[in-house]
Amino acid sequence: MANISRSKLLVLLVVPLLVASACSDPIFPAVSPPPTVTPVAPTPTPIDTTSSEPVEETVTEPGLTNDTMRIAVIADGENLSINDGESESIWQAVEAWANAVNQTTKLAGRTIEVERIDSAVSRHTEAIEQVCNGDYFALIGSASINDSEGLSLLLSPDCGLPDFPAFIYSDQRLNSEITFVSNPAYSQITNAGWAAYFSRVNPNAVERAATLFPELSPLVLGGNQTIEAATAMGYRFIHSPIYNFETDFLTEAESLIESGGRSLTWRNSATQLASFLQAINEVDPEFQFDFIDCGQNCYNSKWSTAAEGLGEGVSVWLPHLPIEEAELSDELLRYLFYLLSTHGSEGTTSAAGVAAWSAGLLFEEAVARAVGLDSAAYDPDSLTRETVIEAAKTINFWDANGLHGVSNPSERIPSPCFVVVTLLDGVWKRSYPSRPGELDCEESNLVTLAALQGLAQEEPSRENPE
Repeated sequence: MANISRSKLLVLLVVPLLVASACSDPIFPAVSPPPTVTPVAPTPTPIDTTSSEPVEETVTEPGLTNDTMRIAVIADGENLSINDGESESIWQAVEAWANAVNQTTKLAGRTIEVERIDSAVSRHTEAIEQVCNGDYFALIGSASINDSEGLSLLLSPDCGLPDFPAFIYSDQRLNSEITFVSNPAYSQITNAGWAAYFSRVNPNAVERAATLFPELSPLVLGGNQTIEAATAMGYRFIHSPIYNFETDFLTEAESLIESGGRSLTWRNSATQLASFLQAINEVDPEFQFDFIDCGQNCYNSKWSTAAEGLGEGVSVWLPHLPIEEAELSDELLRYLFYLLSTHGSEGTTSAAGVAAWSAGLLFEEAVARAVGLDSAAYDPDSLTRETVIEAAKTINFWDANGLHGVSNPSERIPSPCFVVVTLLDGVWKRSYPSRPGELDCEESNLVTLAALQGLAQEEPSRENPE
């Protein structure tokens, strides 16, 4: 968990749950469900329950019956050279969201079934083949580094699953006509407010900025996006090498110290950041960065615990309130509550987990629009993959029930909002803005990345999958 103690979380969530249960109201926190709408279609003929013949579910589309909806979540399994096991928090978050839906409103009258699929970094095409050939209605909450692989198949008329990922790593996947991200972290338009903040408070350090990229094309692309965004806010990178996954970081540590770098921007595995900082300490125990920015990667309890003193002073930026301030966000509280009720003490939170929960919310909204939930034309039987995709294209003003600032999923524009927290004495503490519950939402936080222009045309469309 993002450095919130298990006992604190249990007090925060379990005690109210027990109190609520004693009052015959198990839902905490109290969340107003969507309005109940009576369909205008004729009432179906009642089923004769006296018949000995079992009632068969009607299959309307792959992954969809009149009672159930099957979805898949593709994520890279733990690989400490590349990620920190975010897949577990992602899978758990989607399962928690499905549990929330199943226990409250259901989705177009259907319960949700979730299947985990491990893309194992290098097997994303095989994962896409599995979902396209399997019995699934949609992809929800996915996050895979090589997410452009297999995109032609995903876009083909024989597949075409609605795609609502937690994160995307390729511009091709982001701009596919069936993909919708609740609050895209990587886009042609990106949130660089974090860089503006560090430029204001550490002007000398950003003039001598350093970063390192692992030798994997999607991560190098992401690193270059980060450099361009930060440069637009006043950074000057003097050191940005590509490193081998097998390194012990001693050579890289020596090189950075010799470069005169004063700040470190890190967008890769948080575990590898700890290894790199250990190498820095071995090469020169007296060396200190003016600040270290770890994006969102370090915002998980595994890292803050494993890094021990090496993580002291490391900062992250988040597009939503930190979990430590969940009492100020109804949607964060819902995420934590259902994570706990679904996975108990095994539940883990992370920035990636929050993004996966948000992906579920966006899909939920698209389904609601597809079936006309808030209209007299409400018709759950009209639900198809195509109607969900078309409905998602209309979502251009979205805050995920207040979870983050307003984004525009249909046009791939993120929210400008962010907050910075720093690990101090083993606890994530707010650095900026200073007031709890507040985000910096200046429109000037958004910058356009020229390096990404034109990349979307490199992938085929649904009409031309070859």
